[in-house]
Amino acid sequence: MARCGAPWFAIALLAVALSGCESASQGPEDGRWISPLHQDHPLAGRVWVPSDRRFATAGEVYGALQDADFVLVGEKHNNADHHRYQSLLIREMLAQRRQPAIVFEMLTENQQAALDSHLADSPRDSAGIGEAVGWEARGWPAWRMYQPIADAALAYDAPLRAGGLDREATRAVSSQGVEALGAARARRLRLDEPIGAAMRAGMRGEIHESHCGQLPEQMLDPMVTVTLAKDAVMAGAMIRGRALPGRDSALLIAGTGHVRADWGVPWHLRKLAPDARIVSVGLVEVVADETEPGAYAAAFDGGLPFDFVWFAPRVDDDDPCEVFAEQLRQMRMKTEHGTDSGDN
Repeated sequence: MARCGAPWFAIALLAVALSGCESASQGPEDGRWISPLHQDHPLAGRVWVPSDRRFATAGEVYGALQDADFVLVGEKHNNADHHRYQSLLIREMLAQRRQPAIVFEMLTENQQAALDSHLADSPRDSAGIGEAVGWEARGWPAWRMYQPIADAALAYDAPLRAGGLDREATRAVSSQGVEALGAARARRLRLDEPIGAAMRAGMRGEIHESHCGQLPEQMLDPMVTVTLAKDAVMAGAMIRGRALPGRDSALLIAGTGHVRADWGVPWHLRKLAPDARIVSVGLVEVVADETEPGAYAAAFDGGLPFDFVWFAPRVDDDDPCEVFAEQLRQMRMKTEHGTDSGDN
């Protein structure tokens, strides 16, 4: 779980040819940013290839989409520029005559029926999706941020699929383990197989640090289990989405931590569909005094576990630990008053 995502509990196709220069910035198609901070940062809009330690053009990212079975695009949930990039990548796939299903982490399995009902009545009404599924009531940023993604998909009749584990199932997995999903489903998702000690230790460390060291030790292993279950469920949703009639691929919209290749959804996809071609794009906010891509590896345990990292300006410079402390305070207050928190 990366720092740029929310705690687990609690652009259109380019109209002009790109220059092809490896050092060129790849900003949104209209040349303007929405996120207000560090818009002139030297990394904003640039693409980095961690495996080769070099910059790339947007065209290289698009080229990688041509043969991919599964594309995963990470985000910070409240960064509108991230959602514009996700829209751009969907439109690019569709312009290449690919036929992806679009899977959302933010939509849980028990919301699929409401989504399907809304689109059956109003196939092009992307604006109404948020209200139809109770989007913001579950704690996500305003649906209007995500609407460009749905606009891109619905314009080409690409199906929208729920990939998230619902709140009740998440709680059950936290307290009972993956068996709470049912033995058959846990086996099908290969959640019954143990993970390596190094991977578990890495996940524990990341969860501990991303929650500002405020979690009790006894919560770490259950949260590792929940993370594994959530990511496996998203991998399963992608596989089912790709298998829908007329589809040849699936694209996942999720928090950046979920699309990391080392232990996120790509790790599960490699287990469940070992011959699949997978592309992971991490959308990352720039930091004022960090102008070298390698400096951002510290937020991901010393590496950048993505095929591509695409940088964008920041929404804010709030201290994430102060924000998290406030979230904890609000959760305690809701618990004391008998209310509940959202899914994200």
